[in-house]
Amino acid sequence: MENDNIKITNVLTRVQKKQVARLYYEAFTKKFHALWIFTKDRTKAAEVLFESLRYKNGLYAVRDERVLGFIGLEKGSDFFSPLYYSSFCKVFSPIDGLWRYLAYQIYRLIHRPADKDVLHIDPIVVSEQARGKGIGTSLLLRTFELAKKIGRKQVVLEVVDTNPKAKRLYERLGFRVVKEENTGLLTKRAGFKKVYYMVKDIS
Repeated sequence: MENDNIKITNVLTRVQKKQVARLYYEAFTKKFHALWIFTKDRTKAAEVLFESLRYKNGLYAVRDERVLGFIGLEKGSDFFSPLYYSSFCKVFSPIDGLWRYLAYQIYRLIHRPADKDVLHIDPIVVSEQARGKGIGTSLLLRTFELAKKIGRKQVVLEVVDTNPKAKRLYERLGFRVVKEENTGLLTKRAGFKKVYYMVKDIS
């Protein structure tokens, strides 16, 4: 699938993997600072992500060797972005790495593995410079094809209340809201107070 010379792939070079880590951090800076990595140091946060991400579980929009967007896919407990204790300790000191890892694990307690019939999207990111060019739509359509190919009955994702544009896109592509959860006590510092759980049936 190509759009304006954009290729959708799941194979990356080391340089492209670093691009993905930076894109991820830039898209969710508040979340990483308040809930996951607990630092405002962009370089250190991106390095933790680079060391932790399971790149094989993603689809990537690439043009001229540059990653413009990506989708992380989770199959059961095979997460796209688990953060490892070893990654924290490689970037921070052992003590600073330990408390960050433990705090991250507390947040992860609310992130349950997806059912075996479901393909879970977490996250979907498009670079700020490439938005409005259909990259997110192309990534989602390829995800639907993959879900059908591997026999998944549904594709699921979450979107927060401060991202109504993304929610409208998902609805146009067939997702429906099945649950709303008020998360303000835990996530206010990350910049959102409500999460919408959305589902698309795969025929």
